[in-house]
Amino acid sequence: MIQKLRIRLTLLMATMTALVLAGALLVTWKLSEEQYQTSAEALFDNNFSALCDRLIDAASVTDTWLTEQERSTGYWLFLQDNGASLHYAGSLYGKTPREELEELACAEARLYLDFTRKDDSGRILRQEAHFTMDGTAGDSYFGAGALLPRGTNGEYLLVVSLQDSVFLTQHFLVSALQYGGLWLAGSLFLVLISYWLAGMALAPTAQALRRQKEFIAAASHELRSPLAVIKASLQAIGDNPVSDRKDVLLHSAQSETDRMVHLTDDLLLLANGDLENMPTNLELLAPDNLCIEMYDQFYLLAQQSGHSLSLLLPDGPVNRFQADEERLRQLLSILLRNAIEHTPKGCTIQIVLAGGTDREPVSISVIDHGPGIPDDAKKHIFERFYRADASRTNKLNFGLGLSVAQELARLHGASLKVQDTPGGGATFVLRFPQR
Repeated sequence: MIQKLRIRLTLLMATMTALVLAGALLVTWKLSEEQYQTSAEALFDNNFSALCDRLIDAASVTDTWLTEQERSTGYWLFLQDNGASLHYAGSLYGKTPREELEELACAEARLYLDFTRKDDSGRILRQEAHFTMDGTAGDSYFGAGALLPRGTNGEYLLVVSLQDSVFLTQHFLVSALQYGGLWLAGSLFLVLISYWLAGMALAPTAQALRRQKEFIAAASHELRSPLAVIKASLQAIGDNPVSDRKDVLLHSAQSETDRMVHLTDDLLLLANGDLENMPTNLELLAPDNLCIEMYDQFYLLAQQSGHSLSLLLPDGPVNRFQADEERLRQLLSILLRNAIEHTPKGCTIQIVLAGGTDREPVSISVIDHGPGIPDDAKKHIFERFYRADASRTNKLNFGLGLSVAQELARLHGASLKVQDTPGGGATFVLRFPQR
C-alpha cells in the first residue's frame, strides 16, 4: 500500500513540476528564437548597409566581386542600373530559379522604394527598405532593397539582397530538440527527486504502519496465552463441576484475567501515547517527597525479594515543577519493579534524586548492581514486547513495562535512558527539562 501511494505521489509531484518546467522552457525557447531571429535580421541589415556603402562609392562593379560577396555573406545579390538588370551567373541557387527570384525580388523592393524622391539638384535620394517574400517553390526569404544615386540627373542603382529563411527553420528545429531533450532530462531528474521526497514524506507513515502491524501481532500473541488458559479452565470446570481442582482452576482463570487487564491497560496507554491523546493531571509536585514515598512503598517489597533499597536525596532544597503525580508514580514503579525482578537476590537498589536547582534540572535515577544489560540489548529494551532475557522474565512480564515508562517520560517532556552502573549493573536515568 505504501509503495503504491509513493508511486502515486511521485507521479503527481513529477507531473506538476514537469508541467511547470515545460512552461518555463517554452517561454525561454520562444524568447530565444525571437532574439535569434532579431539578431539574424540585424546582421543582415548591417551587412546590406555596408554593401551599399561600398557600391555607392564604386566606379564599376564586376561579376567576380559580386560572386565573392555572395559567397562570403550567403546572400543573393541583384542589381539594376536605371532599370536594366546587371546579369551575372551568381554563386547561389535555391528552389526558385535565379532569374525568377531576381524578378520577384526587384518587384518586391520597388513596392517599398520611392523613385520620385530627389534633392534640389535632381539627384535621387538614397533609400533602404526591408521586406519578406516567398519564392515559387515554397521557399521564403527576407530581403532588403536600396536606391543608390548615380549622378545628378536622377540616375540610380537598385540593389536587392535576399537571405533564405530556411536557416531559421533549421535553427527552430534544432533548438526545439535541444529544449525538448532538456525537458526530458529535467523531467527524469524530477521523477527521481519526487520519488525520493515521497519516500521521505511517507517514511513516518510507513514506520507507523510497520509498528502497528508488529504491535497488533505481538499483542495478539500475548493475549492468546491467557485466553487459552481461561478457556481451558472454564471448560474443565464445566465438564466436572464437582472436581477437587475447581478452586485451582478458578484461581488460574482469575490470575490470567488479571494478566489480561494489566496487558490491556498497558496497550491502551501506549495507544493513547501514539495518538498523543493521553490524559494528564498536572499539578505542582515536589520531587523529593515523591522519591520518599516511592522508597516507602517499595522498601518492604525489595526486602521480601532479597534486595536492599536505599534513597539518596540532595542536601539542599529541590524546586517543584508541574507534573502528573500518578503517571510519575507509575513510571518509577516500573523502573523499581524492573530492578527487583531482573537482579539476583542480595543486590542493592538505589533511588537517587539529583538537581532540582535553578542551574540543574531534576533527574531521578534507579540504580541496581546486578548483572547489567548487554550493549546489544540497550538499543532494544524500550521497544514494545522486547525481553532482553526470557529466562529471567516472570509470567506477569509482557515486555511492555519499559515501553510504557518511555511513553510516560515523553509525556512529561523528559528523557529516559539506560547506562551501565560503575562496578556492574544498570542505571535508568529519568531527566526532566529545565523549568
